[in-house]
Amino acid sequence: MEMKKDENSFLQNMKHEINQKTKEEEEEEENEILKKRISSHPLYGLLLHSHLSCLKVCSGDFDLPEMINTVDDLALTKLSLHSDSPPDATSPELDQFMEAYCLTLRELKEAMEKPLIETHRFMDAVYNQLNDIVLSSSPP
Repeated sequence: MEMKKDENSFLQNMKHEINQKTKEEEEEEENEILKKRISSHPLYGLLLHSHLSCLKVCSGDFDLPEMINTVDDLALTKLSLHSDSPPDATSPELDQFMEAYCLTLRELKEAMEKPLIETHRFMDAVYNQLNDIVLSSSPP
């Protein structure tokens, strides 16, 4: 009788492990499908560009924001209007997510740039004032 319980318990544990592995494999497969859908989305390139722009700002390597924002606007419009992927390849929910993510990254970049730009302008003003002082105190 004791042996029968052990065998039964062992079999139940094995079934549970098999079911658990199957669930994990299904989740992994779903994640891979989602990754492929995202990476093939028409806005994926802009998403990467926006992400890299945020990283550039964090590193202190940024350009004039007015020029970059104009380029981003043009790229977003171009990518949104001229999608190369077939319409059934993307879903409205994924489209909305990708657009929202791109816009959120852009807003984050602008928020991170603002204090850096203000600091840069302040330092330029200080430099110009020091230059004026040095030039005005120099004998002719």
